[in-house]
Parts: sequence; C-alpha cells; structure tokens
Amino acid sequence: MSKLSEKKKIMAKEQKQVCDIRPGKGMSIAQSNEHLRIAQEGAYTKKIAGTMDPTREHLNFEIGRGGVVKEVDKSTSIPKRIKDILKERGIHDPNAGLGEDDPNRRRTVANIILQGSRDTMLRLAFGEQEVKLERGADNSQLKRNPEIEQWAVDMYNFVSKKYGEENIAAFVVHLDETCPHIHCTLLPLTKMNKFSWKEIFAGKDKYEYSANMKKLHDELAEVNEKYGLHRGDSVLETGAQHKSYLQWLKEQVASNKVTIKEQIQTIDENKEQLYLINAAIKRADTKLKGLTTMIKNLENKKQQIDDQIKALDKELENGKASNREELEALKQKLNDERKEIEANIADKNEKLKAATSELQDLAQRKAKLKENYDELQRKVNKELPTIFDKATHDMSVTLWEETVQNFKKDKADFEQFSRELPPNLRVKFDNLLEDSVLVEMADYGNQIAATAAALFLGFVDKATNYAESNGGGGASPGSGWGRKEDEDDEAYKRRCCIMGRMMMRPAGRKLKRS
Repeated sequence: MSKLSEKKKIMAKEQKQVCDIRPGKGMSIAQSNEHLRIAQEGAYTKKIAGTMDPTREHLNFEIGRGGVVKEVDKSTSIPKRIKDILKERGIHDPNAGLGEDDPNRRRTVANIILQGSRDTMLRLAFGEQEVKLERGADNSQLKRNPEIEQWAVDMYNFVSKKYGEENIAAFVVHLDETCPHIHCTLLPLTKMNKFSWKEIFAGKDKYEYSANMKKLHDELAEVNEKYGLHRGDSVLETGAQHKSYLQWLKEQVASNKVTIKEQIQTIDENKEQLYLINAAIKRADTKLKGLTTMIKNLENKKQQIDDQIKALDKELENGKASNREELEALKQKLNDERKEIEANIADKNEKLKAATSELQDLAQRKAKLKENYDELQRKVNKELPTIFDKATHDMSVTLWEETVQNFKKDKADFEQFSRELPPNLRVKFDNLLEDSVLVEMADYGNQIAATAAALFLGFVDKATNYAESNGGGGASPGSGWGRKEDEDDEAYKRRCCIMGRMMMRPAGRKLKRS
C-alpha cells in the first residue's frame, strides 16, 4: 500500500460522528438568541468572539416540518415555539410558575448537537471551496453546498423517527463556526404527552442509559456512513475521560498566552513597517517638493524665453533692424531652447504624477498598517494581563488545587476525630462539619471553581449543565444571571463563587455563607 493510500485510509478512519445530548430545564432567551443568531452585533458577538464568522452567517439554515430546508426564522424565539407546541397539543409545562432557581424544576428540553469531524463537515458544507478559518477572515464569497442540506435533512428524519417530529422545537444548522453543526431542541415527551427525561433518554438505571446511548450512536452511524462519518469508539473500551471544565479553562488561558505573544510579535513587525513607510513617505515628499520646484523654475524660464521671442518678433515686424539675419538666428536658438524646456517640463510632470501616486499609495498603506497596529494594540491592552498578573493567576490555580487536596485530607482527619468523640458531641460535631465550607471544598471544590468560572465568563447554560452532570442538585442561576450595573470584578466574582457553591450542593441542602 502506498503512503498516500495509507494516509487516506487513516484520515477516513479518523472522521467520526458526534452526537451530544444535554438536559435543560427549559430554554433561555440568551440560548435561543445564540441558536438563531439574534443580536449578534451586541453581547452575542462578544460572548463567542473568535468562534463565529459573520461573513458566513447568511449560509445558516434550519429544517422545518416535513424535512423542508428554509432560512433561519428569527421572528419566533425557541421558548415561544416550545410554548406554542405545548399549547397546541394541550400539554402542561411542569415548570410553569416555578422560579429559575426552584429545585423542583424538571428537565423539559433535550439540547442535541449533531456534527462530525471538521474536515468532513467543511467538505459537506462548502465542497472544494477554500474556507479561511482565521479570525477576521472574509468568506462572503462562499456558497452553501447542497450536500450539507441533504445531511441535515437525513439527521432531521433520524431524530423525527426516533423521538417524534412533533417534539422538535428547532433544528438549526450553523455553517458560520469552525465546524458546521446542528442544534436540535427536542422536547422529551412520551407517547402519552408527558415530560419524562428518564423514559426517553436515561432509562431506569445507568446500565439502561448506557445501552440506550450505545444503540443511539449505532443507529446514527448507519445514517452517517454514506457521508464518510463513522461511529466513535466506546468510552468503556478506550477508557477515555472528559476534561474537567477547570482543566479546559486552564488550557484556554495557556492558549491565549500564545495568541497574545503572537499578537505582540505582529505589533512589533507592524511598528517596524510603519517606521519604514514613514521614511519612504518622507523621501517621496521631498522628491515631490523638488519636482514641483523644478517645474516652477522651468515654467519661469520658459516665460522669459517667450518674452524674448515676442520682443524679437516686434523688432523684426518694424523692418528697421539692420541685423535681421542675426535676430532670426537668435529667435531660432530661443525656440530650440523653448522646445527643450517644454520637453523637460513634460518629463518632470510625468515624474511628479508618479511621485504623487507613490505618495498616495504610501499614505494608504500607512493608514491601513496604522489601523491594524492600533487594533492589535487595543486587543493586547484589553486581553494581556501584566506579567505579574499572569504569574499570580498561575499561582492561584496551583494554590487552589493544593488547598482542595488539603481540605480532603483535613476532612478525613476530622471524620476520624469524630469517631473518637462521645455520642452527644459526635452528633453536634458532625452537623457542624456537614454544613461547613471545608466539606464542600473537599467533596467538589474543583467543580465549584469550574461552575463559578463558567458563570463569570457568561456561559450560564454550560455552567448549569456542568453542575448537574457533576452531581449538583442545588439552585439555578436563571436566565437573568449576569453582572449587575456598576458591579466591579471582585464583587461579581464573589457572587459567581456563591452561586457556584449553591449550584453544586445536593438538592435540599441550604448554603451556609462563609
């Protein structure tokens, strides 16, 4: 087998399908806006800066009833669509009237993401067209490939057949991100029109849930096979583990450091180019002034010759000149000199035109470079912490992890101490220990940090999903979560930490403020 064939075979094996299903206790307007690409010039753009390409936003589409490909309907939010579906079918929303942080809220939405390996998804979406994935690239010339529409329709039909088309509230396809994908908003309703996440997805226990998910991925692979997407390896077979959210955030910080370093290098390069262009502009300007002066002098000399020729013509017209031949010779000499000056003026005008064009071109290049330089400078000033801040951040992360480990050790020591106490003191001590922040940090300190960090960054839905999937059963931040007006960073961070603790606490247990 040739190396090329072997490479193609390896690449084919690496093209995997992706199906991610997360529960939600409803759909927030913020999440809906993100799916439908509403208000993208405001907070939405800031939230996903660097991951979404506005020049490809018009290529997004959605699949409607009957598997019809249509433009994204921004006129009706997804929460409104859900409400209309329930009203039409006479189904009661179990979360109606419950606050966002009410622990009795039920999982009434399945957030499903369908996609595959990036190379295959880009091929399905754009064929052989070149897609520029760097930030700020212009891809407005791209056309949507019909194959991505067919894949989306097949995915829609698959979900419809398995979970019921009537339960699909939205099926939006994003082609404006790094990897094209589908956001499917599904209502986990039984045939009796009752909400039941457990019956539709989870099953009676973890073994049935595992079997359900395995079957889902097997069935999906049959549909994806014709598109070159294969089933991923089972986690049970590979032993693979998902990254913790804290680990992911640390990687983003490290990645940002590299990006900022590259930006600083680019700024230095632009600065050097600006210096060179300024020098070139100075030379061109000097050249322009010199040519202008030379042309002016030549024009003056030409005028002097014209005056002399006029005087000679007047003297010759009188007919009284005794030296007529001498005057005619002088006039011829002046005309020859005049022609030479005119040729010189024409040459200098051409050079002046070229110098003016060069100066304009240099000025435009300087303006563009200056704009890039200023933009990069703004980004770095905004994103780049000082060396001390970065070192402090790294130390804080290390210190946090060290603290959590010590809390775990201290908790074990306290539990051993509790067993040695008299019964009456043991109960009082255990109650005191159970409600302490020490136990929280020992049991799920890193999860609290990850949840709080996600809240601080504005990823409310991800924070909620992360907390729930890591054992949290406490409060929910709600759709209105965010920084208060005039709230500084430290106050907002503290509020995020408090909410992170509340979200990670088991259901029914109140938070003891520290």
